[in-house]
Amino acid sequence: MKYLLALILAVSVNVKGVPFTPMTYERLPELNIPREAHRLEMCNGEFTVFGGHTTGFVSTSTAEYFRHGKWHTIKTLYPHDAGFALKLRSGEVILGGGYEKTFGVGQTWGVEVYEPATHSFSHRPILDQKRTHATALEMPDGRILVAGNWYAPDAMETFSGGAVFSTVKPLSYARSVPYVLLTGEDNVYVIGDMDNYGEVLPGGWVDQLQGEPFQEPLLQEWILGNGHLPCPPDHYATGEFSYLIPVSNAEGQHALLQVDHGRFSLLETASPLPEEGPWGSLTWEPGLTVEPESQTAWMQGFDADNRLYLMRVAYNEIPAVIEVFYSESLERMPHKAAALALPGGDYLMVGGFGEDSYDAQGTVMLFHTQPQKNRFAWWWLLLAVGVMGCIGLYAMLRHRKKADEESAPEKTYPVLQERIVSLMEQEQLFRKPDLRIADIAIRLHTNTTYISACINSQMGISFPRFVTQYRIRYAQEQMKLFPDKKLSSIIDEAGFASENSFFRSFKAETGCTPAEWKQQQAK
Repeated sequence: MKYLLALILAVSVNVKGVPFTPMTYERLPELNIPREAHRLEMCNGEFTVFGGHTTGFVSTSTAEYFRHGKWHTIKTLYPHDAGFALKLRSGEVILGGGYEKTFGVGQTWGVEVYEPATHSFSHRPILDQKRTHATALEMPDGRILVAGNWYAPDAMETFSGGAVFSTVKPLSYARSVPYVLLTGEDNVYVIGDMDNYGEVLPGGWVDQLQGEPFQEPLLQEWILGNGHLPCPPDHYATGEFSYLIPVSNAEGQHALLQVDHGRFSLLETASPLPEEGPWGSLTWEPGLTVEPESQTAWMQGFDADNRLYLMRVAYNEIPAVIEVFYSESLERMPHKAAALALPGGDYLMVGGFGEDSYDAQGTVMLFHTQPQKNRFAWWWLLLAVGVMGCIGLYAMLRHRKKADEESAPEKTYPVLQERIVSLMEQEQLFRKPDLRIADIAIRLHTNTTYISACINSQMGISFPRFVTQYRIRYAQEQMKLFPDKKLSSIIDEAGFASENSFFRSFKAETGCTPAEWKQQQAK
């Protein structure tokens, strides 16, 4: 039975209205220098990576381009580790800022331009202020606008081709890796939920080049996933003055924010963005990349078994149609890899890290989500013949499983709730960073459907929020008992995957930041 289900899943399966389809991939030659916090562009028909840091969190003043089946390394003027890279309408790439030192310390002024035809770099005037974790945008009149910083002040500054970059407008809030969106011929929005010190920003504020800052209601409900060093605006632009940006809410639900000529809305989709796949919970990486030829947007994610998932959103259809493609389990999952969506359903992932930012990767993988011509055709034919004989049996098993699940009487929920709470409070399972609903089900010898239904019915919340509330309460207790304890240690002990996740969740649950909460407790 195990192999039968594996065979069926290897073809295609539908999970809550979303089709999950297998994809193939090939490993291209590895980068000459492993990289993380780098940038990837298609330049003059060549995949080209810029800057970043290599193994040991050591900055590298290099770039590489892919030609004739191999990577060629060239020197840059500056390292641009976590700096910005923007492909201009001319085909050149402007690079700027980045960490000043190894280990992600400090900021830099340096700006240079890459000329793909000659594989050469030339100086440009330095930034008006040192920056890293910044985003750049090319405006219709040719000006380059830059915003964003990390552990340093922030403001909008522009370059018009003259002798200097010039600060043009302060921001209501300094931001790290903001989304910078062109909303008209002469106006720009700067948005983002993380400030220049990693704290969650309140209120959904939007800064603009022309006009006063304002609060957007959707940004108060939905959180921008901008902790990943977002790609340049052209990577998530769906048209002139229109963009798609991944967002999530306090319940852990995902959606796509649509910004069109300065107006905010959620993209209507034929089915919700999936939170689970055939093998359990999915984790979606922040960021998105658009393939304009097919009018599709792509997000990448993974599961507990190191399968890579690519979510394809056909935004030209109303409502937008979602399809997910998945790989086999990968020996080593590259996190925060630079990515490009390519014509024909191909998706390129380059570099990233393994265990942490000190473990930079040189892996290059090209995923194929569409059948390749004359490739494996005979295998698919034979597989289809075998699968047809299994469909009836599979459908019968699914029907029986569903009937069993629906027969569980709700009167057992109070008892199940008591067992769930006991397990969480006595063993503190919430402190496990990758805790899944399946882990609870296994411990209580039941299934995920009962656990989810019980929590929703008895507590009125989702499983992710149920766990988050336990983690927040634990963190509050630790802050009370040990006021001098490092917050980063408390965050790790509570089970949060990142500090950004903790600050966002704390604000959503309590209405204030941890610092504000501690002040309230001291009164």
